[in-house]
Amino acid sequence: MPLTYHMLDYIHEGPRALEKTLEANAEKAEEIAGLVKKGDFERIIVTGMGSSYTASVMAAPLLVWHSPAPVQVVESSEFGNLPARLVNNKTMVIAVSRSGERGAVSQAVEQAAQQGAAVVAVTGVAGSSITRPARSVMVTAEGPEMTFPKTKSVLACAGLLMRVAVALAEANDEAAGRQRVELKNMPGVLERVLDSIEPELCRLMPEIERTELLAIAGSGSNYGVALEAALKIQEASGVPSYGNGTNAFLNGPLGAMNSKWLVIPLITSRDRELSEKVLRIARHLGAHTLAVTEPGVSLSEAPEHCLSLPAKVDALLAALAFLPPIQLLAYYRTVARGLNPDAPASMQSILEAILPPGREEPELRK
Repeated sequence: MPLTYHMLDYIHEGPRALEKTLEANAEKAEEIAGLVKKGDFERIIVTGMGSSYTASVMAAPLLVWHSPAPVQVVESSEFGNLPARLVNNKTMVIAVSRSGERGAVSQAVEQAAQQGAAVVAVTGVAGSSITRPARSVMVTAEGPEMTFPKTKSVLACAGLLMRVAVALAEANDEAAGRQRVELKNMPGVLERVLDSIEPELCRLMPEIERTELLAIAGSGSNYGVALEAALKIQEASGVPSYGNGTNAFLNGPLGAMNSKWLVIPLITSRDRELSEKVLRIARHLGAHTLAVTEPGVSLSEAPEHCLSLPAKVDALLAALAFLPPIQLLAYYRTVARGLNPDAPASMQSILEAILPPGREEPELRK
């Protein structure tokens, strides 16, 4: 087997992919936000599936914070269950799909357009299926990603949705101004995250490999990271994983855990106390623990292992900084099992299930 795979290269290309995506779509993000701020729409619905859905969940807190219209994130397979009164000419639907060919997302876009909604397509492929009924299109700029588990495109999509969010803020909103600057500087922060976290994670891999099941918890924007982590780890490595909100862990999931589990809370200063409860219960049940924290967080309940990010970021942008460590974990856990993370054994079966006949992933064409 090769020493490295494309997936690792793409993780390291993430910061540049985010930078290029933000630069390429700055005017379009302002234009789309301007339509909402004019009062043309009563609601915004963001939809996607898989990693496009988790990227939307990462950006949701910032969108909700700044949007003058209510924001709802809906998994594309559930979009058809929305009542017609929520999807009409007063609705903006932001559809997210890296390939632009996912069946459920395409169906959601077609339904939304038929009901008079203004569709905004966020995709990595210009001219893909979801762009055709769209009123506006934003194309991410991550370049080719010849792996089934996507990494840099997830970062690009989440960051682009966050760019729309800060554009939705009032012009005199000081917090939004700081977030706009921080988002622009985020690629440099992510380079530091990768340089700092990867060696430490590699050192911990022998301990991580001993666990058979993984559970990831996060709140706020990190809720989306927890969902993405479970998806990516299972997708690439086949290791059963569970992701959810930090508070949700205290309502049942921890009860099933034992020494086979590795519990990974994603900790910021805002959810420190709640995360400590998760760590305390996990230890009591015999589970192993690995915390990923923003810098400066002091924990009274110490985890077995801790990965501390090198820079603190705004709470509503936190997902972007917490995502690369989780992507690295998915990669190295897969390689440790002797598997190819670029093309998991389940890849073709999954593609056949989620892509309509005749449609293909752009870089995975047979």
